[in-house]
Amino acid sequence: MDKTAKSLTKGSPMTRRRFLHLTGAALGSAGVLNVLNAWGQNAMDGLTEPPKWDGNGNGTKVIVIGTGAGGCPAAYELINLGYDVTIIEARDRVGGHVWTIRGGSSGEEYGKGVQTCDWPEGFWWDAGPSRVPFYHNGFFHYCRELNVPLIDHKNLNLNGWVYAENVDGELNATKIRLHEMQADMGGYTSQYLAQALDQNALDEPLSEEDLEHWKSYLINWGILNANDLTYRKSDHRGFAVLPDVHSPGTINDPYPLRDLLPFADSIMQAAGGYLAATATFDWQTTMVKPKGGMDALYDVAFREFFGDRLHLNSPVTKINQTPDDVTVTYTDSETSEPVEITGDYVMCNIPLSALLKVSVNFDEPMKTAIRSVPYAMALRMGIGFKRRFWEEDDWIYGGQSFTNISQLGILGYPDDNYLSEGGVMLGMYNFGTNAAYVSSMPYDARAQLALSLGSKVHPQMKDEFISAFSVAWHLEPYSLGAWPSFTAESREQVMPILQEPDGRIYLVGEHLSNVNAWMEGAVQAAWMQVDKLHTRVMQS
Repeated sequence: MDKTAKSLTKGSPMTRRRFLHLTGAALGSAGVLNVLNAWGQNAMDGLTEPPKWDGNGNGTKVIVIGTGAGGCPAAYELINLGYDVTIIEARDRVGGHVWTIRGGSSGEEYGKGVQTCDWPEGFWWDAGPSRVPFYHNGFFHYCRELNVPLIDHKNLNLNGWVYAENVDGELNATKIRLHEMQADMGGYTSQYLAQALDQNALDEPLSEEDLEHWKSYLINWGILNANDLTYRKSDHRGFAVLPDVHSPGTINDPYPLRDLLPFADSIMQAAGGYLAATATFDWQTTMVKPKGGMDALYDVAFREFFGDRLHLNSPVTKINQTPDDVTVTYTDSETSEPVEITGDYVMCNIPLSALLKVSVNFDEPMKTAIRSVPYAMALRMGIGFKRRFWEEDDWIYGGQSFTNISQLGILGYPDDNYLSEGGVMLGMYNFGTNAAYVSSMPYDARAQLALSLGSKVHPQMKDEFISAFSVAWHLEPYSLGAWPSFTAESREQVMPILQEPDGRIYLVGEHLSNVNAWMEGAVQAAWMQVDKLHTRVMQS
């Protein structure tokens, strides 16, 4: 028996829920699913819309703590089911990790003081979730329900830059267009494959007809010369001089393979899978976001729906449950005095990292499970500029540029208001130890580092700079991390425990889902927990 399972066996008599805890620790989520099947209570599969619930909560009191991507849909569905819902939020806004920064936005990280944004009117940037894949149906469901308009998010722009330094070859410390790198690498790769086919250098036996089809495919896919199977220049890789009324334009020769190989290899490693031949499913078109910022769904639509049920600036300090009810203590935003509110159940959307700071009388298995989930360090920075030089000078409209500079990471461009006078760029996005290092700096020093590194790609940055706003999510007091960092083993052992209620307290959030680091995971977790709570109330 491993350490987690041993810790779960201490104290507390055996109960139905405790048996599930032990099963999860010993056999993982598959074992729990088998038990639930035997009890006729199988967990829900991935959903595209909320379940069709029967019955009415008839005023059963539920306290929803936290208005992140899990708390908002949970509160919304419970209200519609007739529950008496009170919503408590520590921040001055709705959304949790969803945070759209505008002029006047402010925040305070641990040990860094207050940071206030001074961007001009009309500038905005999403510091947290900023893009949604086409198959995240829960997100689309609530945008449809609450009439939130969406726009396209260009995750990949082939006209963006790729920049690599400290690599061998003539392309070291050089920026080239993504379409040049992809065309040249695809061409050279096809050339060598096609030539290998022509030389019958294959281990797997194929018919002559198969070989001809494959060769023809590679010729067309890799833009090869059909006569000698070599990769040569073509307009697929872009123009050095655009065609006009006087000239057909100029196309440069491909970069030499010996220079391109170390450059492209470094970029592909740094991009973390973005630039694979087929993008990971999460990044494929179409991706979307709300018009004007992600907070259009949370801090506008959900907030308006909640009305006076919502209490902002009210950080929770204690949750105490008895067999009959549960009492939540929070700090009143106006008086700074503690306030107690009692309900029948609690739906808690506080990230596990921050929940550790709240006094809650969970049983030991739940406490152990919560302590077992570390959260990722990540830092994002939005930089406001007086001029959209990426559009005017570089012809980049939306999308991203990629570097192998780990402290800088990805640069991202706005997808709306093209040709505006100025705008906000994602000017830094890093993780792990790089996020720890950069977040140790004062806000201004972070911005100067981003400008220094980003100028290797966009030398215009320093001249056009207005100001920056950075968010180190691991230092944000009510988040204490960007997303839960499960390992395969910890997910198997811990998630079944987190998914079950602890007495009258139900957790909700992406930490209950395999859809990690996405709002969709929290949405579907909300549906799962509302289903469990509503079934319990209807049966009681």
